[in-house]
Amino acid sequence: MRTIVVQFHPLDDSYNVALLHAVVDALDESGRPHEVVRLAQGGVVDRERLAACQHLIVVTPTWWGAMPARILAWLQDELGPWIDGGADGAPLDPGRSPVRSVERLTIVTSHGSSQLINRLQGEPGRLLWRRSVLPLCRPGAQLDWISLYKLDRSDEGDRRAFIDRVGREVRALAGTDATSA
Repeated sequence: MRTIVVQFHPLDDSYNVALLHAVVDALDESGRPHEVVRLAQGGVVDRERLAACQHLIVVTPTWWGAMPARILAWLQDELGPWIDGGADGAPLDPGRSPVRSVERLTIVTSHGSSQLINRLQGEPGRLLWRRSVLPLCRPGAQLDWISLYKLDRSDEGDRRAFIDRVGREVRALAGTDATSA
């Protein structure tokens, strides 16, 4: 199963990069072939590469209740015509979406606020992936939401435990996908 990991954080020494390493290590341990694209370092995932992907993993922080603008710009560039409509405003055929081959969409993120606050805000990031991107994926595709809440009030133990959790969950997903493919 071809896996692409898309990551964004402007700093190379961020917690988000530690989460990226946990994802990559888990995929390596599972023997899952993968490609890593770091958008902040100029990486590009075009429609052709997306079209060959069965598992898309996105590692990004959630800031002020939303995804960073760079992730949103990437989604707009690659999926905008299928979400917002083409040049004439009419939505394009979801069957021709660049992510139509994606069977599993996994988001790894962190929030400064609590899960309750995120729910009260309507979890806009999660809704965007579920309502706008997931319908463009293969019918029956799965969305996995792996999130750390209260990052701003976490200690080193909390952050380390979440990194370990990300590794376990990605290894489990890679194993599940490998047996079902």
